[in-house]
Amino acid sequence: MKKTRKRRNTGRVTLQDVAKYAGVGSMTVSRALRTPEMVSDKLREKIEQAIQELGYIPNGAAGVLASGQSNIIAVLVPSLTDKASATFIQSLQQVLNKHAFQVLLGCHEYDHNKEAEIIMTLLQSNAAALVIFSSQLADKTYSNISHINIPIINVAGSHQQQTAINIETDFSAAAYTLTEHMLNNGRKHIGYIGAQMDNRLRNQQINGWHKAMLHHYQNADQNITTSDTASMQFGRQAVTEMLLRQPELEGVICSHEVIALGVIFECQRRLLKIPADLAVACLEGSDNCDHTQPTLTSVRIDYPQIGRDTGKLLIKLLNQQSEDEAKHQNNQYHLFSYKFEPRQSA
Repeated sequence: MKKTRKRRNTGRVTLQDVAKYAGVGSMTVSRALRTPEMVSDKLREKIEQAIQELGYIPNGAAGVLASGQSNIIAVLVPSLTDKASATFIQSLQQVLNKHAFQVLLGCHEYDHNKEAEIIMTLLQSNAAALVIFSSQLADKTYSNISHINIPIINVAGSHQQQTAINIETDFSAAAYTLTEHMLNNGRKHIGYIGAQMDNRLRNQQINGWHKAMLHHYQNADQNITTSDTASMQFGRQAVTEMLLRQPELEGVICSHEVIALGVIFECQRRLLKIPADLAVACLEGSDNCDHTQPTLTSVRIDYPQIGRDTGKLLIKLLNQQSEDEAKHQNNQYHLFSYKFEPRQSA
């Protein structure tokens, strides 16, 4: 048999090319791919050989249109390097893999002007569901997608945008609780250092810190923020600037663990004792906080568990509910947890 040349217009081997190479009809090849038990072993082996030799890749989109089913879950995240996003995606994918679903990932890198464009691109894959993680969509974007006939899952996002499932994390309450914890341990002059503040959800953190400070009749003007990615270098620079502004600074609340580590390293360089001279705490910490000396007080949001629960709820929703039920159900799951190490803020 002479090998069929690939089509020039796309460079992609088609189902018709495979049929011609194997000497069978296109419907036979299609049947062998979709319902192989309906094709004889000899014929199926012949078709599989043709597919392998030609390098044919089935058109998934065409299969979705034919069957009306999709195994793709579209997921929008704010960053590929952010630890929260990475751990959430990993846990979500582990659950979905067990049910033959695959994640199609889109990332806006905190550029809200690209959110709508990326979501529309994701939805062109005929996804079975859309998961939006740690994002607060513009009202226009949310309005555009609220009428699509697939479940939309809002994870760690704005509670004002009601979708099939809303899994909330109250960043303002986390910051308020952590700041109050430090205030109750005798600290009065407490600053806030935050990164990625172009994310509207991040602003909830500084609002929580500000509210706690004012509630305890303390000055809330010591804050340094950036729209850039969190880093140790930013933490070192920010605490240096804060100490110049307010030498009597007694505590610092950081938006990210990596910023808090930068603050700690700068304090060590300056021979400042933690927590005696300066208490340091962070929001969205991890188990790494247990290995600093002294241990780093932190809020722990269990993103791996949130990812697993999102996957389980999503599978249940897709398997058991009609599209109409999925669109109108409103489940609120509060999976916000935190852990304190009082030694740091005492």
